[in-house]
Amino acid sequence: MSDDYVGYVRPEAKCDTIGIWAHLRVLAPRCTRIESLRMSLKATILPERGVVRVGGPEARPFLQNLITNNIDLVDGKQAIYAGLLTPQGKFLFDFIISGDADGKSLLLDCDGTRVADLVKRLTFYKLRADVTIEDASAGLKVLAVWGGDAPAGALADPRLAAMGARLIAAAPVVAGAEAATPADYHAHRIALGVGDAARDFEPDRSFPLEVNFEEMNGVDFQKGCFIGQEVTSRTKRRGSVRKRLVPCDVVGESPKPHDPIRLVGREVGTVFSVDAAGERVLALLRLDLLNGAPLEIGDTTLTPHKPAWAHFEMQGAEDDSEDEEEA
Repeated sequence: MSDDYVGYVRPEAKCDTIGIWAHLRVLAPRCTRIESLRMSLKATILPERGVVRVGGPEARPFLQNLITNNIDLVDGKQAIYAGLLTPQGKFLFDFIISGDADGKSLLLDCDGTRVADLVKRLTFYKLRADVTIEDASAGLKVLAVWGGDAPAGALADPRLAAMGARLIAAAPVVAGAEAATPADYHAHRIALGVGDAARDFEPDRSFPLEVNFEEMNGVDFQKGCFIGQEVTSRTKRRGSVRKRLVPCDVVGESPKPHDPIRLVGREVGTVFSVDAAGERVLALLRLDLLNGAPLEIGDTTLTPHKPAWAHFEMQGAEDDSEDEEEA
């Protein structure tokens, strides 16, 4: 079989030692998937995303004192992923920050349903800073591109190379790209184990390291102060992240968001994003309780996977980084 393919094989396929099946590894006891690494370029507008524009001569130092990442890294060729936390170190907002076409303002690609809340929170911190903060969603759209080289004008998604790129414009288009849907985009990110704030994070409850902010290049511990830094730095230093948002394969009836997950009768996690067609979910799991026994939601079984990009330990879970090495 071609090295262009890696993935999982359902045991009912009766994998034997002859022919094509000899080249596939059974990774999960019940559910697996086969995916091509050669994907055609796909693009879709993400209507659920909004855009906040922060401008003015003090825009960069203003954001630098608030957000989890280093605003100095943003230029015409690079975006950053960052968050705004509570003073107690809990998640409030996340966004992908890029430079505006005018070269002076910064654009925050964020959850469209909470744009007004983000503008209000940033305005609260404004005080006398010489900045402007406005909802620019009416005139700008966010387009996600993946499966090929980033087109002109698009910036690589700073969270993960496999996520592709983003393009913000009044009417963004990508010539030659296959028209996809927002559902296609979300299936792609769920397969990669990448969370979405609107679906997977709980404002004022989630901690950034639990939802993989650091793994997604969203925290710079060397940049200096940011809101919630003390708690976040202490959590990292102590290695006390017990929960993680991770992808799981599903066998059985598709679960619903916020369904509790049990291990031998004990609740060990919660379902968030669901890709019913792909039989995958993202779930926040207590990693210290995983032991290889089946995770269950009623008669449905979940198999957690450690994503190839993850640097944390996951006992009792399939390790997708092994698949990349074998591929």
